[in-house]
Amino acid sequence: MSRIKLAVCEAPPELRHGSGEWKDLCSRVAGGAPDLMLLNELPFGPWIAAGPALSEALWRESCASHERGVAHLGELGATTVASTRPLELEGSRVNQGFVWTGNRLRGVHTKQYFPEEEGYYEARWFQAGERHFRVEAAGPVRAGFLICTELMFNEHARAMGRAGGQVLLVPRAVGPESLERRLVAMRMAAIVSGCYVLSSNRAGTDSRGQTFGGRGWIVDPEGNVVAETSPATPVVFHEIDTDLVTAAQRGYPCYVKE
Repeated sequence: MSRIKLAVCEAPPELRHGSGEWKDLCSRVAGGAPDLMLLNELPFGPWIAAGPALSEALWRESCASHERGVAHLGELGATTVASTRPLELEGSRVNQGFVWTGNRLRGVHTKQYFPEEEGYYEARWFQAGERHFRVEAAGPVRAGFLICTELMFNEHARAMGRAGGQVLLVPRAVGPESLERRLVAMRMAAIVSGCYVLSSNRAGTDSRGQTFGGRGWIVDPEGNVVAETSPATPVVFHEIDTDLVTAAQRGYPCYVKE
């Protein structure tokens, strides 16, 4: 049996390195000293995909804000940190899932599915990049990304469980109206993969008036919510048992052949 401490959060809607909100988040995370911390989707600065018109200035500002934030992830007090960042990669604007460990950052996955609706014009802002849903090391666990909308495509959760995944990472930026559907999707992702599923979200109303719903979750391999954030407790921790992953992936429905 291997026990590993994980953490999720509901973060301010326009988090900036060096701000009081950043320092409070660092204090809360460091107090629990997790082995792996998941931040929300594109955590630093404003949510750029809120507007229907692509702005080069806003894109550059967001890239710079994330570059500054990523350079200071060590202040969080977690051994490993996972999240996403905007990045120009091989001529495409991508939303890249990354894993940071000990001042080393690795790009792991680029978001593949993008909504196109009010407040979430992501299909106009981002391209998919290389298509894959790989399982890779994320500190002490093997993990794969399902970035926000990707969570709705359960075949990828199942495939990553069968590929040896232990944890699925679901950074989000969603409003309160979709929270219950997201939780249903998280629980199903856990059940079909046999993995723990982690998700962090933005929380509150930003400077443009867009409201995000918060509620970070940790779901165990049987689909049970074992930790949930709230405005009073914006960072929560859970010590996972990897033996539960092994047992779940040998059981129903994970063992069923396709």
